[in-house]
Amino acid sequence: MNLDERQLAKLAIEPYRDQEFREPAGVPWQALFNPTQLGFSRKNNYRTATSAGSSAPQTSYGGGEPDQVQLDLFFDGTGVVESTQTVGERIDALLAFAEFQPETHQPFYLHAHWGRFDFRGVLTQADVQYTLFDRGGEPLRATVKITLQEVVAPEELAAEERRESPDLYQTWLVVEGDTIDAIAHRVYGSPAWWRPLAEVNKLANPRALEVGSVLLLPPQEKGRRP
Repeated sequence: MNLDERQLAKLAIEPYRDQEFREPAGVPWQALFNPTQLGFSRKNNYRTATSAGSSAPQTSYGGGEPDQVQLDLFFDGTGVVESTQTVGERIDALLAFAEFQPETHQPFYLHAHWGRFDFRGVLTQADVQYTLFDRGGEPLRATVKITLQEVVAPEELAAEERRESPDLYQTWLVVEGDTIDAIAHRVYGSPAWWRPLAEVNKLANPRALEVGSVLLLPPQEKGRRP
């Protein structure tokens, strides 16, 4: 892509009915002015616990949270850029992506892209500020800050993390209130998996987990039953 093509590229947001992004749900929304700012955030969670006789807490990875993107958008209806829609109509079309849809019982999934920026998620927040009006009270200029939260299809997430790989082991840091059957249900989807979990960790008394201890979580092998 050359410089002229990058200059002409506009932010587009495409609505979808499904989180696999296979069923388009209408005409994409395109910005007349590209974002003035684009922010990105990523967060991981860690569990900490201090065991008896230890001078420092032990830390275990507790999973990541969905990525978030913030976009600052500018709207101008004074004739700087020709458009068949008013500022109010363009903002209404953007905000419609966050509205409840009776067919799916939730708002749309969105694919936003512009240059190297490519993000799939949902619109979680939109802050609108009108800054200029005509004599009739119609908005002529406005700024909108939108927040998009990442959405990853279940099969795509499983493929990325290789959950069924035979060489994939994870760990669990035991904190107050943890029980082996509750851990098994959260990790494997069924409390019945407590027995393989106890066997791998050679637990003499699986019903009495020691706070601060670290459990080894074996992979859920295909065909194996708890």
